[in-house]
Amino acid sequence: MASKRKRLGEMLVEAGMLQKDQLEKSLAGARNSGKRLGQYLIAEGIVSEKDIVALISSQMHIKRYNPSEYAISTDLANIFDVNTAQKFQAAPIHKKDGILLIAMTDPLDINAYDHIEVYTDTEVEAVICTEQELSTLISSVYGTYAGADGVMENIQEMQEMDAKDEVEDQYRKNLSSLMDMAEEAPVVRLVNSILTQAVKEKASDVHLGPEKDYVEIRFRVDGKLHHIPAPPRNMFTSIVSRLKILANLDISISRIPQDGRFTVFVQDKEINIRVSTIPTVYGENMVLRLLDTSTGIYSLDKLGMAPKDIVIIEKMIKMPYGLVLATGPTGSGKSTSLFSMLKIINKPDVNIITLEDPVEYRWSMCARASSTGKPV
Repeated sequence: MASKRKRLGEMLVEAGMLQKDQLEKSLAGARNSGKRLGQYLIAEGIVSEKDIVALISSQMHIKRYNPSEYAISTDLANIFDVNTAQKFQAAPIHKKDGILLIAMTDPLDINAYDHIEVYTDTEVEAVICTEQELSTLISSVYGTYAGADGVMENIQEMQEMDAKDEVEDQYRKNLSSLMDMAEEAPVVRLVNSILTQAVKEKASDVHLGPEKDYVEIRFRVDGKLHHIPAPPRNMFTSIVSRLKILANLDISISRIPQDGRFTVFVQDKEINIRVSTIPTVYGENMVLRLLDTSTGIYSLDKLGMAPKDIVIIEKMIKMPYGLVLATGPTGSGKSTSLFSMLKIINKPDVNIITLEDPVEYRWSMCARASSTGKPV
């Protein structure tokens, strides 16, 4: 494939889409802005992305990406990681007979092409796609925490607020400023994006943690934490303040742990979110526990247990007294399993008292009764 490569500028001039003097000015502008030539031309409105893609496809005989031709699978994420995909603006779409097919916004980028070939130790072929198509592809292959949609868009908008947010330390001392900052439209949209994507990814928890020079935002999916693109460090206080306001916590307190909760509706689902904060060296660490209350409490046979285990458990929980001990890491299903057991014995003639701190499930999710962590 390397033998038939041409420079984009040369092709644009040959096609009459750019004059030589325009090319020289554009190359200088691209260098000054830190962008590639194609990105610069599109951003400046000199040449459209559609025309560039069509030209490269025609001149270099590179096939145009057609989403309907490929069934995207998350198994493709094992070929190379999301950081590589974002760095080289490429996404795997198919692998067969030792050949890896990738979609690239710039298949003329020899360094990216060669790096992927070496990294995967596989012969690589490329099709060309637009930035929007690549964004959708990365989101589909790697999941939303790949940052190819709403979160990134809102982070970019928040970065434009950098200048006025440089006085973050002053905000920490000024309650009214904290509240104003938390109500900024970009902040609200970013928090909404994080919560929406967490629900889409079926995350059980969202972890927000400040470090010295950066911020970490991670989703816990199937028991494992996955990074998602994080906002600039000096935006963290506004995000935490927004979530604390939603959870009815005191935004002026940051040196003692706090717990709260709130409910949001995402994709017609009622999501109960439990919020916990704890002070750390670099600021408040916040964990959000997400619970989809619209599904109610599962029965034991829906939890994936072996039939023989269900028989044993049902026999044990119907005994007049005894102890059931459930252990496991965060998100492993301890509370879900225990409440599935309680659901079986939850009858009008049985008084159930739960001692919980904090309360995760509400008895209103069941057919009868309610639970507040106190005797009912």
